[in-house]
Parts: sequence; structure tokens; C-alpha cells
Amino acid sequence: MSPSLLRVAEALYALLSLGLWLLLLAASLHLLRLGLWALRHPLRDEQIPSFQTDDLPYVTVQLPMRNERLVAARAISAACALIWPRQRLQIQVLDDSDATDETVRIVDEAVAVAQQAGFDIAVVRRADRRSFKAGHLDFALPLARGEFVAVLDVDFVPSPDFLMQLVPRLMTEPQLAFVQGRWSFLNEHESLLLRIQALILHGLFLVEQSYLSAHNQPVQFNGSGGVWRKEALRRAGGWVGPESDVTASVTEDLDLSYRVRLLGYSSQLVPFVAIPTELPEKMAAFRSQQKRWVRGGAQVLRSLVAKLLVKGRSLSERLTMLLHLTRHTRQPYLALALLFLPLGPLGVLSALFSPPGGLLSAVLCLWLSLSVYYGAALRRLGQSGLAALWLSPLVMILSMGLCVSLTSELVRGALSSRNAAEFVRTPKTGGQKQLQGQYRPVFDRLARIEVLLGLLYVAMAIVLLKRGDYLTALGFAGLVAPGLLWVGGSSLRVR
Repeated sequence: MSPSLLRVAEALYALLSLGLWLLLLAASLHLLRLGLWALRHPLRDEQIPSFQTDDLPYVTVQLPMRNERLVAARAISAACALIWPRQRLQIQVLDDSDATDETVRIVDEAVAVAQQAGFDIAVVRRADRRSFKAGHLDFALPLARGEFVAVLDVDFVPSPDFLMQLVPRLMTEPQLAFVQGRWSFLNEHESLLLRIQALILHGLFLVEQSYLSAHNQPVQFNGSGGVWRKEALRRAGGWVGPESDVTASVTEDLDLSYRVRLLGYSSQLVPFVAIPTELPEKMAAFRSQQKRWVRGGAQVLRSLVAKLLVKGRSLSERLTMLLHLTRHTRQPYLALALLFLPLGPLGVLSALFSPPGGLLSAVLCLWLSLSVYYGAALRRLGQSGLAALWLSPLVMILSMGLCVSLTSELVRGALSSRNAAEFVRTPKTGGQKQLQGQYRPVFDRLARIEVLLGLLYVAMAIVLLKRGDYLTALGFAGLVAPGLLWVGGSSLRVR
């Protein structure tokens, strides 16, 4: 390489390293700010408005499902157990199951039993699965008699007072489009992967979304565990949205949340109302879920970016929505970092300059900020926040392992149209371990590439150890390689 080209390459390497340093530092400051807010605001029960039974409105509960024989009956039973005047409660079981799947029989039998017990409950099926879950929710909406519509995915098991906790808030605040509770988890202690997933979502609900809700900023509906004002659904064009938009039906919750916000509605999270649900138990299922969320977010960004730039609420609200929709653009940079990080330590290039303290300083800042952020979430749950000190590095490791597949999905979402949207379901087991192989996650071919990259990083770490570069070797062998081997290796088997 000529001296001039070498100089350019070294400058580019230095700029990429500085960019990664700035990205990690910005993330650290953001997480630290949210975590400190949550530490100053312990979770407390709020007084809900009280109403006489005669004043309570008609409510429709929708239970969307497809091929969920292991949890379908439980979901129907939980809906029937909700405390609400029976003459003002309608339950719709939105069954999109294949005709050959046993879910059809289980649903029909459970609904028949509930009907005999006096419940206003019916199965809603359709001829095709156009627009997936969003399409079925819209298909059933004209049949919904309720002024308010509760959406509960099939793996959710709400407490009987779920409606009593949320619906009165909608009754007293006409500008509220939806109110949702936070998720809690039936299986979070069954493995390390499940515990990390739960920690990530505890941070989302108990810190980030709690902060947004407390400051009347846009809150995303998370797909389940909430109640909608039907009028807001209609005004926004339903779950699928106007046909003129490139709407991502695989993340209909995010898309609709922001469309109603642009119409002038507000939204609210009630963090002390917990709805138990089930986390995906296998890495292959977890990565499929993450890929769907990332791809759908990119499609929603395509759909709404022009509207967010030129119209809507205040500048701070539009900026909040834009930042939320672009948060996954960090994934390509992390994936690119996998390629340029080894160049300096292995002696291929020498950086013309280094960020203050090097990348190690940014990684340490991120670890401390994550510890505060997740520690605050655990504190709000009444648990010790010290566990976040050792769980936060595992979140970082998992993030590095996922960046390759999430980058691929981000690109697909940015380039694909509404009609190209693909919904990959996350299998649920209902705790029935012996039967979970009947519903398998989709295999991702990128898992093999992740394993190969992980092995290369192990080899590079060994080379660096022999050269005496212990800190960099520790970073490669302790942060990058474990993530790639964990995510890729665990995804090679989908049973």
C-alpha cells in the first residue's frame, strides 16, 4: 500500500474508532439520565378513579392467536376471569390457526364452555391471513361492541382486576388513546437467557417508558397488555393503517402508537399494573422476535418519517419519536466494528489518533450506566439493584452477538414494502417443556457466520495474549467472541 493510501486508511480507522467511542458515550449518558430519574422516583400505586357498576362502559377483549394449542385455553380462561359486569363484557377470540392445527379444536371447545357459562364470547376467523395480527384485529373491530378494546396476546395471563385498573383512566381522560400495564414474566428465572431478557424488558417498562409516560411524551404500545379507545383506533385508520402508507404490519403496535399521537391523542403506561407473560425460551426464538421488532421499526420509520418532520405535536415529541424509530441504526455500526476493531491491535493499521481513554473507557462507562439503569429497574421492583452489576456485561455481550442478524433485518425493513412484510411468530410453550418442540422457531442462516466470527475473535485473542496485549485480548475474548458464539451457537438448533 502506498504511503498516501496508508495514511487515508489510518485516518479512516481512527475516525471509525472515534465514532464507536462517541456512540458508546452517548448511550451511556442517555441510560444514566434515565436511571437516575428512576432511582429518584420509586414505584408507587396510584389512586384509580372509582365508578359505580352502572357507570362502567361496554368493553371488548380481543385475544389474537395462531397455532397456540399449548396456551389458547389458558388465555380464554383468563379473559373470562376478568372482573367486569358480564353484561358489558365481550370477548373475541381471533383465531388465525391453520385448519389442521389442534388449536382450532381447543379454542372451539373452550369457547363453547364459556358460552354455556353465560359469557358473551365468540371465535372470529377469516379466509386469509392478510396483514397478519394487525389484519385480524382490524377484521374483528367492526364486530366489537365495546367503547374500549383490550388487546391480550395468547401468552398473557392478566390478573382479574386488569380492566378495573386501566379502563377508568380512559373514562376520565378523553385524549388518552390507550393505557397499558407493564409486562412481568412467568419464566424469567428458568435460565440465564431468560433472566437477561427479563432485565432488558424491566428496564424498558420501569425506566424508559415510565419516564416518557411521566413526562407526557410518546409511549409505544407494546402489542399486548393494554386497553384502547375504539374511536382513536378508527380515526387512525385501524391497526393496518391507510393503504397509501407503507405500514409495517409486523410491528402494528409501534406504527399505530405514533399515528394516534400525530392525531393529538396521548398515551399512558401504568407501571404498577403487571401482566404476566412468557419469554421465548430458546435463543433462536428470541432472535426471531428481536429481528421482527427491528425490521418492523425500520418499516414504520419509512412510513412516518415525512409526517414526523413536517407535522404533529411539539418538536420534543416528534424528536422523541424519531429517536425511538432510529435507535436500531446503531446495529450496522456495531457490525462494522466487528471488522475494523482488530486492525489496530493486530498491527494492520496504526490509528492517527485515539479517543480519550481509548475504547476501554467507553465500555466501562457503558457498563456503569447500564448498571444504574437496570439497577433502578430492579429497585422499582423492590429487588436489590446490585444484580445489575454482573448482569449488565451480559446484556452487552448479547448485544454484540445480535448485531449481525439485526443489521441484516434493519436493511430488509428499510428496503421492503408493506406487502413484503413477513410475520415470524414466537413459539409459546405455556410451561409444557415436553411439548415445546412442536412449535419451532425459524432457523437463521446467519448463525453460522456468527459462529465463524466468534471463532476468529477467539483466535485473535490468543494471538494478542502471546504479544502481551492483555487488555485488548480480554475485550475480544470476554465481550465480542462470547456474544457471537452464544447467539450463533445457540441458534444452530431450533428444537
